[in-house]
Amino acid sequence: MGLFLSIPIKALLGLGFLSLLTGCTGDVVDLDSPAHQQLLENDRQEQTQYEGQMIRLDLTKALDRAVEMNLDARVAALDMVVKDGNLTMKELEVLPQVKSSRTTMIRSDLGASSSRSIQSGLQSLEPSQSSDRRRMVGEMQASWNLLDAGLALAETYRLQDESAITRERYVKVVQNIERDVYAAYWRAWEYQQTKTQTANIIASSNRQIGNLSKAIDKNLLSSDEGSQKISELSDRQKTLREMDQILSSADIELKALLSYPQSVTLELEAPPSVRSDIQALLAGKIPNQEWSALKSRPELREEVLNKNIAIKSVREEIFKTFPGAQLLFSYNNDSNSFLQEKQWSNFSFGLTQNILNVLTLPMRFQAAKDKERQADAHRQALEAALLAQVHLGRQSLAQSLILCRDAERSAVNVANRAYAKTQKSKTGFAAGGEAVLAKLDSQIGAMARATACTNMQDSYAALINSLGRHIDHQTLMVAEMNASPVQPPQLGGQHGQ
Repeated sequence: MGLFLSIPIKALLGLGFLSLLTGCTGDVVDLDSPAHQQLLENDRQEQTQYEGQMIRLDLTKALDRAVEMNLDARVAALDMVVKDGNLTMKELEVLPQVKSSRTTMIRSDLGASSSRSIQSGLQSLEPSQSSDRRRMVGEMQASWNLLDAGLALAETYRLQDESAITRERYVKVVQNIERDVYAAYWRAWEYQQTKTQTANIIASSNRQIGNLSKAIDKNLLSSDEGSQKISELSDRQKTLREMDQILSSADIELKALLSYPQSVTLELEAPPSVRSDIQALLAGKIPNQEWSALKSRPELREEVLNKNIAIKSVREEIFKTFPGAQLLFSYNNDSNSFLQEKQWSNFSFGLTQNILNVLTLPMRFQAAKDKERQADAHRQALEAALLAQVHLGRQSLAQSLILCRDAERSAVNVANRAYAKTQKSKTGFAAGGEAVLAKLDSQIGAMARATACTNMQDSYAALINSLGRHIDHQTLMVAEMNASPVQPPQLGGQHGQ
């Protein structure tokens, strides 16, 4: 009796606690309202702490910050948290359902009743009362449907694979971020090395163009000859500006990837040379690298998990045709003073069968098997595409390495010619205009080298990505990819490096 007397108090406390939880939830934000404005300001508040600062970075710090602070990585990490929470909630559905109720029942009259004889049709019992006008009834019921519990348990196994998929997607997001940051860092660093010299040479060529224009106006230089020289300078200026613009965009891209405001000034340290790692990758055995991609690429690991989900879905469809066993236990209390026993318990056991589930099993089974075959076909198509990426990545890296070396040699040759022209102009053996033109050519050569070599770094990061590996934030280890031929991997499970 004391158990049910305390239930109303517990219920009130529970309702009060729910009210507190409701108050702890976020407020609805109307578009274009002051709350909307405040929401956007709060979103930017984290970045405003860096406004106008100069931040010194090396490549390792940049990669570490990108993984920690990049918004795409945060979203992917939260997806994992949400999916794990859904898994926990589904696991709780396996437990029996427990319900408790406490009801006050009040009649407007005494609720008297009588009986009539079925033989004589005469009233055989005077109107009498068998229930109080006001009474309280309580029930605590525990029910467990074994079929539903089994299906919920089977679904938790499927949700475990879905949760693993979110982890693989997070790994892929991180790998893509590392690739983008690595390539953007190299371009931004090259831009920082060349931007001052580029600006000085463009300013010098502008002065030369001005001098040529004045010489034409004063008839010190023929119009045809002067116009030709101005055209040569302008064409080279245009080429240099275009190359400078390509590299300058990397500074904006890098700040966005690192979640820094654009007002920040980044001072980048020289990234470490990876020429030896590039040579090791290109010298690596292709079968080893193919297996590395098949074993490690998060996209393919996800498809293996999708295959597992399809198989488990087939089992669930078969499981649904089994009869359901319903267990029910209840403890009851009734304050009716006319009852001999005011507390009692009930137990029941029943079997139920959904006939429709039995009749539709062939169709549901076939649909589930079709999804399984679809998962196989999708995985096999993805395997072919990923292997092609490995070969294309090797080819691109090899070509970009050659182009980088050619651009380096060309830049040295052009710089030597520019130096010779400059020395001749100082001694009077060459015109000043020729020296300016040579400096423009030299800077164009330097920019071409920077562009070609940053493309090589991009190809290097792309190949690492196509192998399903992370760019090591300290030093890239490629020995594992060049070891003896690996055996066919056991796919599935959690990805780790």
